[in-house]
Amino acid sequence: MSTLLFKDFEEITENDYRAIGFRAGLEIHQQLDTRQKLFCRCPAPHPPYDDFFHIEIARTLRPALSELGEIDPSILMEFKSQKQIIYKINRDTICTYELDQSPPFEINQDALDIAIYYCLKFNAKIVDEIYVCRKYHLDGSIPSGYQRTAMIGLQGFYEFKGKKIHFPEITLEEDAAREISDKYHIREYFTDRLGIPLIEIVTEPSFTSPQEVKEFAEAIRNEFLATGEVRKGSGTLRMDLNISINGSERCEIKGVDKISKIPILGYNEALRQWNLLRLRDALHTRNITPENFKATVYDLHNVLKHTFFYPIQQAIKNNGEVYCIKLPNWAGFLKWPTQRYTTFAQEISERVKVIACLTDYPNIIVSDIIDNTISREEIDKTKKFIGATSNDGFVIVWGPPEDVQIAIEEIKNRAYEATIGVPSESRRALPEGTTAFERVLPGPQRMYPDTDLPHINISKSRVERLRLKLKESFSDRVKWCEAFGFPPSAIKRICTSDRYLLIKELVEKFRIHPNFIVRIFLEFLPFLEKRGLKTKVLTNEQIRTIFAMYSKGEILRTGVFSAIEFAMRGECDKIPSHLYPATNDELEQAYNQAVEFLSQNRIYHNEKRAEILTGYIMRILRGRVEGKTVKEFVAQKLEKENGSNWI
Repeated sequence: MSTLLFKDFEEITENDYRAIGFRAGLEIHQQLDTRQKLFCRCPAPHPPYDDFFHIEIARTLRPALSELGEIDPSILMEFKSQKQIIYKINRDTICTYELDQSPPFEINQDALDIAIYYCLKFNAKIVDEIYVCRKYHLDGSIPSGYQRTAMIGLQGFYEFKGKKIHFPEITLEEDAAREISDKYHIREYFTDRLGIPLIEIVTEPSFTSPQEVKEFAEAIRNEFLATGEVRKGSGTLRMDLNISINGSERCEIKGVDKISKIPILGYNEALRQWNLLRLRDALHTRNITPENFKATVYDLHNVLKHTFFYPIQQAIKNNGEVYCIKLPNWAGFLKWPTQRYTTFAQEISERVKVIACLTDYPNIIVSDIIDNTISREEIDKTKKFIGATSNDGFVIVWGPPEDVQIAIEEIKNRAYEATIGVPSESRRALPEGTTAFERVLPGPQRMYPDTDLPHINISKSRVERLRLKLKESFSDRVKWCEAFGFPPSAIKRICTSDRYLLIKELVEKFRIHPNFIVRIFLEFLPFLEKRGLKTKVLTNEQIRTIFAMYSKGEILRTGVFSAIEFAMRGECDKIPSHLYPATNDELEQAYNQAVEFLSQNRIYHNEKRAEILTGYIMRILRGRVEGKTVKEFVAQKLEKENGSNWI
């Protein structure tokens, strides 16, 4: 592996990913479009969420044993951080259930129907009985400390690029709270989205490049949107990437909120794992192995008590501690590159931040990167005090005594893990496309049956009823659009539109041209929305009636736009009386009014006379005559009057 060069993001190919054994799986979490939450009857708000809240509640969570008397490592890690959780609560969207003050209601049947529907859509086997389970979450994102989740389907699959992507499981679960800050020992959440139903689809590690993962995620997202049963907007779709390469453990990247980020996140994680494996091999060449690993701890209080380096100065002033961890033969390894623009020192710093709650940067100093930290004299004093040679490395950490002791253990742990390779962990996606440590990877010990809810029998009649509601797939919709000549740039938006079935009816039944459909649904309706009109009040039946009138010649093409505005304002009764096509006599009368108007006003640019007349007539007969008709009529009139064509 050391002889292989890892190419830049802009140059790497699918063959390069295959060469390092890139494998990825995807977990998709999609909010369902229900009126109420999953286990209570509170309204499920839509994004963008409101940050308004009425009260704050503070809690501290503690771990509990599983059914087998075990505790999951991820739960122990969260407990070690001793976080106080602050919940900002809007009483309009939260009840005592979400705050773990009352038992759950029965599961939301609408959400369950949607989940079964998607299981059928993705060829999964529906379970005969549904048992709700508790999945521990000690990060505070759920006040009870556990998330209720239910297995709905097994062994599903989706046809993608000539192969089947298998879904071992499809589950229905409640969404978590929105984290807004995490500093020191305090973590804050908004609770508005807490409890909203979401479906989770887990794939096998079937993907061999980040680009393939992205394309698959887009395909599944399009299938979701094509059904109209999911929520749209920021935060309604979130994904977790599970990535490994040859010789590494699986790492999970959590909180990927945009499909477009997947390629760079996948690249950086593959690069990180590749570099960590190279680091392991390099450590072994210096006889730094799991069996021979050593780390010695020193108290640097007396060495650095007069430092001018502000972070350490403030720690000592506040009765904090300063310690150094010496790593024999580690010189140069602490600046070993991992992701783009990051080093192994950052891996240590992230652990210290998350588990020891030393969240102010810088939170450590490493021997390989000492610029703009303590002075050269203090570095020499430190090396002499700990007996470090030019071959050794060291890490300095400071802060409150209890936090520093936890930090010391995590620094030693992370350095030891480097001798093994790639630790299996969960990492959070960062905006720039890199990742940061979040927690150790959870195990099966955090899941156990819920005793507050009864099991649910899924009848065959219920499954068959939902099977009959299955809609055509996104790919079938694309084929239909292409067959009828929709512009390529508009096809995706048409296929994922909530009004797709109506659009299909208008084209097939009323013979409406696709370009006119695009003009109305993708341009005019969004334009009205920007003007403050709510397009959701416009029903499909109203649109159907308007286009029926248009196809019969009762209103003109230009009248369709005005008719839609009338309908959105609740003035449908005005459509027949205000938008019937103008007669030739009315056009003549409007022309005479326009001429009279011009005679009373001075025109500085006579070449624009036809344009002014046309615009005036269009205002008089708005929605009742086509612009092309008026333009030709004015041209004929002016030609007769002046013996020349003014157009």
